[in-house]
Amino acid sequence: MPDFFFTIPAKIYFGIDAISRIGSFCIPYADRILLVTEAILYEKKTIDRVQEFLDKKGIKYITFDEVVPNVTSTAVNNGIKLARTSHVNGIIGLGGIKTLSIARCIAMGTTSSKSMDDFLSGAKPENEALPYIEIPTTCRNPFMLTDEYFITDARNRKGVSGLTQPDMTKGVLIDPVLSTSLPPKYTATTVMDTLLAGIEGYISNKNNFFSDLLFCDAIKTLGELLPLVLDDPDDVTHRYQASRAGLLTAMGLSICKAGIGTALSWAINASLMVPKSWVASILLPHVLEFHVTTSSSKLAQVAALLGEDVDGLDEQEAAHKAIDGARRLLGSSGIPARFRDFDLILDDMVEIAETAYSYEMIRDIPRSVTPEDMFTIIKAAY
Repeated sequence: MPDFFFTIPAKIYFGIDAISRIGSFCIPYADRILLVTEAILYEKKTIDRVQEFLDKKGIKYITFDEVVPNVTSTAVNNGIKLARTSHVNGIIGLGGIKTLSIARCIAMGTTSSKSMDDFLSGAKPENEALPYIEIPTTCRNPFMLTDEYFITDARNRKGVSGLTQPDMTKGVLIDPVLSTSLPPKYTATTVMDTLLAGIEGYISNKNNFFSDLLFCDAIKTLGELLPLVLDDPDDVTHRYQASRAGLLTAMGLSICKAGIGTALSWAINASLMVPKSWVASILLPHVLEFHVTTSSSKLAQVAALLGEDVDGLDEQEAAHKAIDGARRLLGSSGIPARFRDFDLILDDMVEIAETAYSYEMIRDIPRSVTPEDMFTIIKAAY
């Protein structure tokens, strides 16, 4: 049996109105904060609430709200300049996965003499990062409990993954109410995106008994949750369960990595600017089909967790039921099921498959893969 080691250095607070604790979270680490966020969060007064809680604890802050859809590394460089000139001593990230990656990179780079372009070209941060606290506004962030980030390089629109200084994240506040800012259909795609990452972690070569417990709970919850989110998007109970499943998945992904589908989702999103969660949703059944022969035992379990009837079926037949379950969920989500529906050009994705192949996250998948295999998965989803 392989050895097992697990640690979460960051403090995690999960629950309704968790963001009311943001001021208390900051006090041990920083008293002058750069709040990195996206302007759309003004609409639901999410930013105002965070600012109010910081004010109550006497913590000074500057708000950097330049994170827009399809944001690139330019925003990191702008944020680093602002953080340096403002002499902040801590960073808060408030928003979706891209915003949180931007915030992580600002925390990483502010104490360095280098720019984000330098880091994207292979440079390493030479100093300790600023303390970083994270507030996600969607149910998922695969990097939450790791030292990883994912950024779109402004110079070529390629997605680049990298590592920050270790243990930079001091706290994570998960408030399920914040995800109510997302429309129902977009929420459904984030559930599918989390499901893809959870299944890929579950079949990873680095899985162990603990990660399996986390992923199985998350997969079952997400499979049951998707139709409920679509039927009653304002029910906070559903958002709570989605956020809980997202946290379990993030915990599992601190042990295992995701895989091909997640890598392709990031690469396609960066280059072609299709929402990452929509890409992941489309890819899910095709990724399962790619793994069905080499991960049949695990996928048979996935099929059962997704509510498919596997009684009396052999392992291979049950594994194929997981693909059926993924297609059923995709069909119920109401989003396009093919890349061609986004007017994408298939030939543009050849280089994207090669980019995704370069990501470290695919090194622990349960079967060998080539860039050609990854392009074949894209073609199947086209």
